[in-house]
Amino acid sequence: MSSNTTAAARTQSTERVIAIATCAAPVTTGVLAPFLNDSAALTAAIAYGGAGGFLVANYLNRLPARLINQMPASDILRAHESPLFISTVTTGVALAAGALGGPDGADVLMAGILNPPTIPGIISLGWWSAVALVPIKLRKVLSRKKHHTAAPAVAQPGMPAPPPTDAERILQRWAQHVSNPHNGAHRGQELVIRTLSPARWTGTITAPIGQSVNVTAETVSSVYQVPSDWITFTDGAHTGERHITVNRVAPPELDPATLQGAWKKWAARKGGLMQGTHLEDVQDDPNTGGQVARIVAGETLDRLTHPDRMDLAGAMRVTNPLLISYEPCQNPREAFIRKMEHNPLQKGAEFPGVHVLKPNENGYIQLGPGVSGFPARIQIWDPALGAQHVIVAGVTGSGKGGTLQLIALAHHVNGSAIINADPKGSSNPAIEAMAAYSGLGPDEALGALRVWYHGLQYRVAESARLGMKNFKPSADRPWVPLILDEASKLLGENAAHRKEATYIINAGATLGRSLGMPVILANQLMQLAQLGGDAAIRDNVFYGGSLILLRSDSQQKHLIDLPENFAGCNPADIPPAWSGERDMVYDPTKPLNDPERTFGLAFAASPGGHAEMMRNWILEDATPYIDHDNIVIPSDWPFWEDRHELATRSVLPADQEDEDEDGGMLFSADIGLTLAKPPSSAEDKILDALKDVADPLGLEVNYVHKSQITALTKMKTSTLENTLTKLLMSEQIHRQTKNGKEVRGYYGLGPAPQND
Repeated sequence: MSSNTTAAARTQSTERVIAIATCAAPVTTGVLAPFLNDSAALTAAIAYGGAGGFLVANYLNRLPARLINQMPASDILRAHESPLFISTVTTGVALAAGALGGPDGADVLMAGILNPPTIPGIISLGWWSAVALVPIKLRKVLSRKKHHTAAPAVAQPGMPAPPPTDAERILQRWAQHVSNPHNGAHRGQELVIRTLSPARWTGTITAPIGQSVNVTAETVSSVYQVPSDWITFTDGAHTGERHITVNRVAPPELDPATLQGAWKKWAARKGGLMQGTHLEDVQDDPNTGGQVARIVAGETLDRLTHPDRMDLAGAMRVTNPLLISYEPCQNPREAFIRKMEHNPLQKGAEFPGVHVLKPNENGYIQLGPGVSGFPARIQIWDPALGAQHVIVAGVTGSGKGGTLQLIALAHHVNGSAIINADPKGSSNPAIEAMAAYSGLGPDEALGALRVWYHGLQYRVAESARLGMKNFKPSADRPWVPLILDEASKLLGENAAHRKEATYIINAGATLGRSLGMPVILANQLMQLAQLGGDAAIRDNVFYGGSLILLRSDSQQKHLIDLPENFAGCNPADIPPAWSGERDMVYDPTKPLNDPERTFGLAFAASPGGHAEMMRNWILEDATPYIDHDNIVIPSDWPFWEDRHELATRSVLPADQEDEDEDGGMLFSADIGLTLAKPPSSAEDKILDALKDVADPLGLEVNYVHKSQITALTKMKTSTLENTLTKLLMSEQIHRQTKNGKEVRGYYGLGPAPQND
């Protein structure tokens, strides 16, 4: 047993003996005092006077600290000053009663309690009460079990002595170098071990009475040969006590092999990529074999600055950016980070069946697994807002066609009438087989857009006529999504049909959502120039719908502003392959590492949703899941039989005017075949153009840029500007405002809405 453990046991035994003597002194004195002769009584009185005066001075804290510290059992004198004082007083009373009154006096004091109503009885009762108070105050010491010191193990002849235990070695070092009363760094400051494990040990340090614990991490580091930042202290019950934790291996926050350690050492360091942040809720992630944690902005930051994924991978010393996942939260001060041992998306997941494409009550379907283990979902319709637009972006070979196939299959199994426009040709035969109408090639794809546009106009007129506020799909009036693959072939800067295609997609992006006619666009790039140069398409489809970003061009992130929930999710950071690194020196005996493509890997979310890395279900061909006997058509459209004829006619107002001048007849979805009547004035032309894109239900204001108004009205710039000014003054139109500031060049129909 170590020396400090033996000393502690000896101190406890001494304290118990003194406590017993303190309790017994008054009664013993009362019994023996009557039998003292005059000489013995005088000696006892003198001894009592000295001892009593000392204990009274101790109780009143009148003894010098230097004198107390030099006395044996000084800590016991300080700790039990109150019961010692009471015992001194009651002992003095017993000595006086026995020595001066003889046996009769002692009897009156000690036995008077048997006759309570008398004065002697009251005095006896008070004396006994004071005597009984002493053991009550010392009950913890008296009830303490006697400490038995184990006899040291004696080695048998010819056998080596047993080695000291781990705890004994710790205490031996402490007694030798820290608490040693002669040459210890912190003399008399004893250690008691509380817990012990291979990773760490904890204990409590107690200083001598009247002193504070001042053991330092540097001292402990030197004694136990561990770094000082592996050692922590916490306050105890008083200044003479402190708790200590000594890590024997690097703690997680200091081990760069852990997520917490790598974050603290590299990412959150001063001048680091995520300076001023810290991690909370660090957990093991069985889905990735790594760890996941919540990133929280510190007090010096108002919000998190979303890092570039490649920068974050470098800061965390991760060799493959696909092993780091950063997911923003709605709270701007928080995000999730995953540091993975393996990416669970690499092996992919087979399509489990059409049940995952059945929307829940809020219109969400599952496109595949997310890196977090949660399913990756997009919203195809909203209970309050109606159909949801979708954009799919990705370069060739990224999995764009497979994503479109899943979205089309979701609409098919849920009873939608699909209009398919594929300017490249038959690039996805499965979608063609599901569609009510398909246009393959540039001209035929534009024809599909025209047919869909006529249906849009019919539902606008129908909603106005019947006062419909919310679209409710039915077997006779289904959802009619427009799927436009390779959108830049019709909407791009050099597209032959750009003007008319932009006009149609603009109308669909603005009006289609509330009429059950969503727009589903797929393209390699999502810049404004690739979307007809039309801000309304970008705002309503790109920012207002579901977004699926597959591997993209490296310049994509510099040309578009991703929605806020996609912060930190850069599709340009998705590499073409999961691996493919080769050795520096060619070894003909070693097979080459063939790259494995990241087909279907993407970031996906709907507005307000949680964007994260995901991978589409593996579905090579959706044909086996197509119900060829139930290809839905928009049976509410009265012109459906004439769809092929309508596909050949332009829907641009200017082209309709030219046709009218030639005596031609134009189709109007709400009233059949009628003569088109051009607006009679510049003001009427602008108002009619704004009415064409207005919300038929009047629930929201749709704003149009003046460049689009120019294209629709064919007016000169000067005439347009003058007419817009007149209409503003008469409050027939108003300018768009956001956050109290005017948005330059955007106009809406009617007077400006008033905020409550």
